[in-house]
Amino acid sequence: MKYNCNLIRDLLPLYQDQVASEESAAAVREHLLECPDCAKLFKQMQSQTIEEVIAPERQEILREQNQYFKRKSTVAGTIIAGIFMIPILVCLIVNLATGHGLTWFFIVLSALLLAASLIIVPIMARENKALWTLAASTASLMLLLAVTCIYSGGSWFFIAALSTLFGLSVMFLPFAVRSKPVAERLGNNKSLVVLAVDTLLFFLMMLAIGLRVSDGGFSRWFWQVTVISGPFIVLAFAVWAVLRYLPCSGLTRAGIVVVMAGLFEFFATMVMNLLLGAQAQLPVFRPLQWNAATVDGNTRWITLLSCVLIGAVLIIVGLIRGKNRSHED
Repeated sequence: MKYNCNLIRDLLPLYQDQVASEESAAAVREHLLECPDCAKLFKQMQSQTIEEVIAPERQEILREQNQYFKRKSTVAGTIIAGIFMIPILVCLIVNLATGHGLTWFFIVLSALLLAASLIIVPIMARENKALWTLAASTASLMLLLAVTCIYSGGSWFFIAALSTLFGLSVMFLPFAVRSKPVAERLGNNKSLVVLAVDTLLFFLMMLAIGLRVSDGGFSRWFWQVTVISGPFIVLAFAVWAVLRYLPCSGLTRAGIVVVMAGLFEFFATMVMNLLLGAQAQLPVFRPLQWNAATVDGNTRWITLLSCVLIGAVLIIVGLIRGKNRSHED
């Protein structure tokens, strides 16, 4: 053969894209007639798309970039952690030098851990940065509350911790359950888990407050809390069940929820008064009289009637649309 195979193979991409010079193209054509191996390679190149050709190189570039950013994140996290160590060491030395032992040093340490969890964890975490940051900051906050309570001689830890957990749960748990590792385990039960956890933390919070402030009347106090908050929790689960399981259109479900909200607002106070041993009676409806004696009853009646009317319209429209779609199908 007149030409070396390696030389021809270097020219094949240019020849395939028709950008090789005439002399080079002639040499490639001549060689392909004589060399079966190079001819086979050229046919394979013609059958491949550009995406298939560059895919290995692209994957390699992405892998190298990923490794590069991981190294940078590790270095940045290590530097920031070293910066956080400076005030920790200073506080340790001062605490020991002043003869206080390791007292308020642990409060400073836990406070710096909280700050580090919000700064270092997002940098160091490889995946699910928000989830790991939320978990680390919550744990650090609980540690800070515990250490502060211990060294201040208080007994308020459970009230503060459960109240904080309840607030964090209401704010961030709906987002946490949607993160990939949590969502894969919970499946279609994410909303139920959020409701159940919020309910549990709420009653644990009320339990801790009752044990702290009720002064012997805990059972009566907790019963009052349950009666007052229970209907709202039942309404939340009822709304969830309607929206999740009722086999009808979205408009129909929305209408049912609106009616439920109106009925709840109207009857909840009477049910609470009845369970607490107080007088329960229907509010007075005098739409032509508005004064201190009638404003509450008029407002509640108007709210009920408005919710029932709006809900009925939504339900009817939803049923009509659902029936029309079934006919079209």
